[in-house]
Amino acid sequence: MVVDAFSFTGIGDRFLDLLLAPVQYSEMLWIAIPLVLTLVLTELYFSRYKAEALGWNSAYGNALVLVFVAVDIFRYLYNHALLETMSLKLAVAIALTMLAIILTVCNFLHLLPENVAYGLSAKLPMNFLAYLALLLVYSEVPIDWLTLLAAAGLLIVFSAVIILLQMIIPSSVEEVEY
Repeated sequence: MVVDAFSFTGIGDRFLDLLLAPVQYSEMLWIAIPLVLTLVLTELYFSRYKAEALGWNSAYGNALVLVFVAVDIFRYLYNHALLETMSLKLAVAIALTMLAIILTVCNFLHLLPENVAYGLSAKLPMNFLAYLALLLVYSEVPIDWLTLLAAAGLLIVFSAVIILLQMIIPSSVEEVEY
């Protein structure tokens, strides 16, 4: 039955699978830890210096993160002989690579309106997509609708943590004076 497939228990179990995947598949920690750290540290920075905004250089750098993650994913697929046949893992790697290249070129050439480019290339969407791709390729979590719903829940949790950080980090003295 369709309702059973998307039960809260099923989504909750899949959410836990995604959340705990880095612990169960520790090989991904070498790239997942820097992703999460840069996300948190960048958000801390922008929480403290609220008047500063994302610029083209930051958008470009954030898009390059996807390139580096895509290269790591292809390294993983190569090392585990997963490049020979078309699979969902390979499709994830190809899709991430294409997105990374398109965003990097668009940001480099300023092809999109600033608000669109900055929204797409902000640290949270870039790092979350990279992190999700890592989870899907490195782990044995099935790539299906249940995983997509659980990933949406994970994004909500990541966003809530970021919002909480933004609320508790005090503004810099320079910004308070203005």
